[in-house]
Amino acid sequence: LSKLSCNALLAQRISSINSISALCEETGADIREVSRAIGADSRIGPKFINASLGFGGSCFPKDLLNLVYICETLGLKDVATYFQKVIDMNEWQKSRFLRRIVTSMFGTVTGKKIAILGWAYKKNTGDSRETPSMDIAQGLQREGAKVSVYDVKVSSDQIQMDMIAPRHAW
Repeated sequence: LSKLSCNALLAQRISSINSISALCEETGADIREVSRAIGADSRIGPKFINASLGFGGSCFPKDLLNLVYICETLGLKDVATYFQKVIDMNEWQKSRFLRRIVTSMFGTVTGKKIAILGWAYKKNTGDSRETPSMDIAQGLQREGAKVSVYDVKVSSDQIQMDMIAPRHAW
């Protein structure tokens, strides 16, 4: 339970800062300045408060889903809903990012060549399990873009296998 809870708290931080990044975009605030101010608070600290595509990897999603299951099994419906909302916010962030790309390309990416630099779910690793980049790349392809991906730590064979794996269709 400790490991699940630890990963849930880290995932919540990521979803929280991504939610704040959406608010910053709407208000004109700089998310980097807001993140820096949040990180300067000794009660919070600077780790896991950089806006991003969302969390990935094999642990955070799996551990959150385990907590949802445990809570539902124990009749803790509101607690299960809370953990599910962290997952939902992560998915929303990825779909929001995809919409922003399409909007910035004058409403369509059909036939456009788009490069994604970075594939692994976190820096300095070749691990692409549940990488948010995969959802973005596949979403762009569904929209008609020609997507090229490069990551210095992830093999092109792995990227190709990831690209054909079934994912989300927002």
